[in-house]
Order: sequence, then structure tokens, then C-alpha cells
Amino acid sequence: GCATLRDSFANYCEVETLEGENRYQAEGFGLQDARKGVIFESFPPVLQLQLKRFEYDFQRDAMVKINDRHEFPPQIDLGEFLSEDADRSQPWTYRLHGVLVHSGDLHGGHYFGLLRPTADDRWFRFDDDRVVPVTRDEVFEEYYGGEFPQATAVGTRARPNSKRFTNAYMLVYIREALSAQVLGGDAPVPEHLLRRVAEDRAEEERRRREKEELANTVPVKVVGDAQFAQHQAFDLSYFDQRQPAANALFSERMPRDMLLRAFVEHYAQRTGQTPGSFRLWTMVGRVNKTVRCEAPLVGAAMDLTLAQVLENRMPRWTEMRLYCESRADGAPADFLEQKPPARTSMVHAKFFDAERRQMRGVGSLYVTADQHVRDIIPALRRLAGLADTTPVVLFEEVKPSLIEEMDVSQTFQNAEIQSGDIICFQAATDAAAMRVPEFFDDVQHRVSVRFVPRPARSDDDYAASEASSPTPEAPVLAASTKLAYDQVAQWLADQVGVRDPLKLRFYTVSPTGQPRQPVRRTATTTLAEMLPSAMFMQPALNGDGLPEYTVMYERLEVDIVQIESMRPVRVAFVGRNMREEHQLEVLVPKVGAAQALMEATYAKIEQHLRSQQREPSGDAAPKPFSLRFYVVGYHRIAHVLTGEERLAELGSPGVSDVVAELCVAEDGGSDSAMDTSDEPRASRNVEVMHFYRDLAHAHSVPFLFAIYADEPWSETWVRLQRKLGMGEKELKNLGVVCGPVGALDLRRCRVVQGTVATGTERNDSPAMDQNTTPTATPPPSAPAVPQQQQSAAMEADSADVSRAASAVSSDNNSPDSAAENGNMCLWDVLQQLDAREEAEQKPQLDVVGFIGLHHVDRVSRHRNLHHERAIRILN
Repeated sequence: GCATLRDSFANYCEVETLEGENRYQAEGFGLQDARKGVIFESFPPVLQLQLKRFEYDFQRDAMVKINDRHEFPPQIDLGEFLSEDADRSQPWTYRLHGVLVHSGDLHGGHYFGLLRPTADDRWFRFDDDRVVPVTRDEVFEEYYGGEFPQATAVGTRARPNSKRFTNAYMLVYIREALSAQVLGGDAPVPEHLLRRVAEDRAEEERRRREKEELANTVPVKVVGDAQFAQHQAFDLSYFDQRQPAANALFSERMPRDMLLRAFVEHYAQRTGQTPGSFRLWTMVGRVNKTVRCEAPLVGAAMDLTLAQVLENRMPRWTEMRLYCESRADGAPADFLEQKPPARTSMVHAKFFDAERRQMRGVGSLYVTADQHVRDIIPALRRLAGLADTTPVVLFEEVKPSLIEEMDVSQTFQNAEIQSGDIICFQAATDAAAMRVPEFFDDVQHRVSVRFVPRPARSDDDYAASEASSPTPEAPVLAASTKLAYDQVAQWLADQVGVRDPLKLRFYTVSPTGQPRQPVRRTATTTLAEMLPSAMFMQPALNGDGLPEYTVMYERLEVDIVQIESMRPVRVAFVGRNMREEHQLEVLVPKVGAAQALMEATYAKIEQHLRSQQREPSGDAAPKPFSLRFYVVGYHRIAHVLTGEERLAELGSPGVSDVVAELCVAEDGGSDSAMDTSDEPRASRNVEVMHFYRDLAHAHSVPFLFAIYADEPWSETWVRLQRKLGMGEKELKNLGVVCGPVGALDLRRCRVVQGTVATGTERNDSPAMDQNTTPTATPPPSAPAVPQQQQSAAMEADSADVSRAASAVSSDNNSPDSAAENGNMCLWDVLQQLDAREEAEQKPQLDVVGFIGLHHVDRVSRHRNLHHERAIRILN
């Protein structure tokens, strides 16, 4: 990075020349040579600058904090960065008034501010609720970043090479010519701040009153016969968010000291009843996770407060749950004063209409312990409106996962029926009809699923085109999670107008709304496999109380059975230069040779090139372009594909990648002014790879590059620039080395141009111990290098690299000058380096050596990696 703030401005405004393969596409004029840069027309009175302390680290595949030293002055003149026609009637000098400091790393830390609120040179530290004065030296030295200085005093503990993790993150400068206007004096408080303070105080008062209300009131929920009649699930009703809004319960917060008698009158008034037409029952939670009626609140209980009822009858709950029993015709006179007689229980009855698949509560009955279950069947028929001769079957709601059929020959005592229990019954006329246990199982697993189309992808082989598949409204399915895959596909096919349900593919949706891997179709796959795990997502409830999920679907050109017999392989397609990189997903058979992958990639790339209106041209041309396939492992080329390799060995994520490179006719061997002969010049391939610090830390996509006999490095570098497709600024920050095949040590290489500094830079993240060296797995194509050699290479500084270069070539005792390197021939250098190597196991790659591109500057390396990462994310 840049060492000072002025260097950062200069780097930001640096002009880059766009020429050659990097020319600018001007609308209406085609490709033109151009100059690209930034020119400021003016700066604001208050200039806020953010320092880029965070960047992507390719070695860790994560963002890291940069703690390098970056100096910022107390005063800076920005006039040199303004355009020529800018207003210069007043100087563009800025003075520092604020520093935002971050202490820590990317995963955690602390922010505080250093402010100079007036024109006086007095600084204060604003740290949460503490404001303390600080010295000027602390502002301009302690928070530059970099390393702690070594102690020089005797007996003082030294901290060599230890990074400062507390450094400036943002800077605030004020233009000196306008500082009096900006800083002002005793200016009035802005109206919006006064409104904000008033709103905050009102919100604080509201929370205080709400807290007092919570302490002095108790929530009361009452379920009546009307809610019980419409309840379609287990128990009498739900008392949480699962209860549908259309069947809402009575729910209010009442004073804790309110008498139960007063609450009965209040409830009667709210529901349009008379206090003598009903009585309330307490409800309790049983050990089998049911909520049932326990006892009526009559007699002396009417003089208890609501708090006493809650504490004595429902000590495990924070809310009162009550059932309102309506007074039936013929009820005893002491209905409101006495409890039911001993050995008498109140049971609730539900009728299940199998034809409509609908459950409804039909009322309650009083039964005695010695009474047989079959004795209540006539009463149940009357409640459900069935004929007297209709056979019925009875079930007991034991718990949500257990619905048992009742033996009607038993007594209620033997059947263990008590007050509050629920009996479900249905007509037994159709043996094939759905039964009560199946209905409850369906209700227990019922969800609401919204199906939305998956965003279109340009690299999908078998997705239907948008023109042939218009986007419909998102259909919503309310069904059990046990619904089979084929049933879901058939339902959705009917909704979106797809004839073959097998031409639909489903995707689970992540909590961020992105599609995950496609759902596999098997004989046991159900709707549950299409939904995200409860560990990662807690669904919201819709108006009917059902959990809401989203599933993405995709229309296919071929059926999913054929697709699932294949596997996807990621192929990186590189066009005319390395900037034209596209990640493709190619479907190939799970078993077979690499030739199938090559053929499928040809078809995919041909389609891609046609969509860009580039070659190949003409529909009749079968393959008017040439591709070169090779396998890349750990950012180094392992071998070139011949088509005979096994597909199972290719495209393993994180281990090996397949690269398809568009072969473009090069001009390097034929357009040289020095070459006047018609005979082709001898050429060999070299591997070009990218690295940082040392060869073991490779990154980006490598490629093969042709070098020619007797071609000077200056011409080779021009061709290499075109192949890289980098801008002028990025090329300035590249160091170039060349080495023999299999070399992993910089001391075995030669520095061609630029600088290759290793070992002098340290890790920027405090997560790495200062004595720990990051490691990288060597590519499979190269022999392992002893750890001592790797450590030595990483600890070498730029002088060590120079000595390494001189050790390789006895004819060059120091790094060559730019003029000498421009006239040298890379062919001869690599032949010399290869001849000096001892006999060892060589990779199976027909190359004469490699060219290593060292990305010295973080900005250049970050931009290159960000480009590569953005391509993968977009695809």
C-alpha cells in the first residue's frame, strides 16, 4: 500500500493508458486508445476519508485487516489534485480535526474517536461514555499503524516485528479557509436533533410505562365454543402464534388485583353474553404436552384475584388460560355454584368429516366413570347431525403424536377418561377414507410453501430459456412435509403449465435467499428435503398459523432422471486474454473418459461465443475454434488433457480444476522486424503462474505461453502483456522471474524484471501468530521441497533474491539492468537453467520452464483476485 496520505491521493489520481488489447470501447467509435484517471473538480468543506484497512487474502480465502503503517499529516494541500479550471481563489489546504480508530481484527474489535472540536490544538478521545484529553503526539504517532519500535533503554522488554492492531480507520479534514464557518460558535441546536431527543425521551417513557404495566397486569386468554368449533388441530385451541387470525381468542392484559367475579362481567360484556350463561374452567399443561381443562371456577373462587388464580391453579405459566363453558339447556340450577358430581367428567367431542377432510368441535358431554363408551354414541350422532343408524368409530387425543382408537365396550374409567379429555369420531362408512390419525399427522406436519422460479443462469446446460417459460405468479402449497417428491412436482407442474413434472428441478433456499444445491429425486424424497433445516432458519407463521417456506424451482429441457445420472464439472474458460475468464458448469456422465467433458465444453463455449456475436460465425461450422484443456492443481498446471483420462479424477473442488483456453494465433513469431525468413521459428511452451511472496503461495489461473528462439525479452513481454490483459498500473507492480520445471525455491530462479521481495512482509491478521509461517500445499505436478528450503525462501529479503539469481547464472553476478533484460532471450535463459538442474523426477508436462508473476503491490493483487472472485460469484 501507500505510506502516506499524499501518496494515496497520487495513486488514486494516477493516469493509466488504455491501448492495444486494453483499448477503451467508445460508443459509436469502437475501440480507441485512451487515458483513464481521476480528476477532482472540487473538495467539500468537510472531507471524510476512509482508509482501506480491510482486503481479501487469497491464502486464507477470507477478508483480513491491514495494519501497515500509513502516515497522515495534520495539514495537507490538495490543490495539486484539482483540475486546471478549478476555483483557486482560496487555498485548498485542509487541517485534521477527527480520527476514527479501530482496535482489533476483522472478527472483532472496538471503535473510538479522536476529535479536535475547535480551532485550538486540543484533542479529546471519545470512547463510549468516556471523554478524556489526549496529546497531539498520541494522535499523530500512536495510530499510524505498522510495527512497535524496538526498545532501546536498558532493561526494557523489546517487541520486534510486532504489529500495531490499533490504528486509524477514517480521517476528517476541514478546509482551513472555511473552518470558522464549519466550526461556527454557539450555533443553535438544529431542529432535527431536538426532535430526535424528544422522540428518544418519549420512547423511553413508553418503555417505562410498558414495564410497569407488565409488572402490574397478567395476560388472560379464553377459548370459547366458537373457537373450539373452528379449530382444525390438536387440543381445544392454540394459545400462541399458531392460532389463525380468523379464529382469534379473547386475549387481554388485566390488572393482577382484579377479582375473578369482575373479570367474568368484563368478559361477558366483551363477548356479548350474560354472566349467568357460562362458567370458566382453568386449563393446565399435562406431562404429555397437552393443554386441557382441569376444574371450573365456581363458588368461593369467584372472590379470588387473577394473580391468586394464576399462582394457585397455573403455577407453571405466566399467563392465564381459561375455557368458557356455555350453559346448556337443562343444566342444573347450581351450574354456577357447584362443581360436577364426583366420578363425573366433562369431555369434549370433535367430528371429522372424511369427505371434506375437515375437523370441527361439536360440543361437550358429561360422562360417569361406570358408563360405557358406546353409551355416548347416540349423543355424538345428534351433535354431528348424523343419522341414527350411521356407524361411527371413536378416537382419543392422547398426545399430538398419538391418536388411539377407543374400545367402545370399555367403561370410561377403564379407558382412563377424565375431565378435559377430547374424543374424536367419524362415520365408518368408507374404509378407504382418511381416518382421524392420518388427519392429525397431516396437520402436525403441515406447512405453507411458496414456489418461485430460480434466477436464470447462463452456464446451465439444460435450463429452459426465458422466452419459452414466462414467469408466473408464485404458487403457494399448503401440505404436509411428508408429501412425496413426485406429488409436489405434479402439483407444481399443473400450476405453472409444465406437461412433464420430471422437467422440474427444486432447490432449497438459504436464509439469505440464495438457492442451494438441487434436491435429489429418490423414492423416499419428500417435501421436507426441500425445506431448510430448523438449525439454520426459524420460519415465520402466516395468517393460518402455518410455517412459511420458500422453494425455488427450475424448468428443464430434459427430464431430471437423465440429469441426475450425470455430474457437474466446473470449467474455467479463458478467452483471448486472462481477463476474459468465465466459470462454466458442464454436465458429464459420472463414468467415462475426459473426451466427453471436452466435447460438452466445446458446445457450451460455442454457445457462449455466439451469444457475444463473436467467432465462430456461421451455423454450419462444427468447431471453427481451437481449445486447449489442462488440469490445474493448487494454481499450477498438472498436465494437459488428452481426452483419455477418467472423468472421476477431474473437477474435484479444492483439489483440481479444469481450464479450457481459447487458442488464438500469436503474432510473436511472425511479425518481428528482425525475422525476415519465411521458415517458422522454433518455439516451446512455458507455464505462466501467479504468486505472492514465494512460489509455494500461488494464486489465480495459470496458463501456457509460447516462447521463441532468438526472440528478445522486450518482444516476449509485449506478447505476455496482451495475454494478461492487465492495465498499465497493474503491470508496473509485477515482478517477473523465470525458472526450470518443478522449481519451488526462488533461489533456483532468475529475476527478469521488477522486484521480488520475500520474507520482509509479515502477516496482517492478529489471528496468525508472529512465529507462524503460512503454509500451502505444493501442486501435484512438482516434487516436494524440504521445509528448510521453503522457510529460507520465505525469510529471504530482496538482497537474498539477488544473490539467488546470481547463484543460478554464473555469468550474471548481479541483477541485470532493464536494457540488458530487454535484449536477453528467455529461451536461452530457461535452457541454461534447465541444463544446470540435477537429474530429478520431472512433471509430466511438456514445458521448458515457467514464468512467475509476483504481485508485489496489494492493490494490484487485490484487484486481480477480486476480478476472479467476482466472476465466480456472478456465475
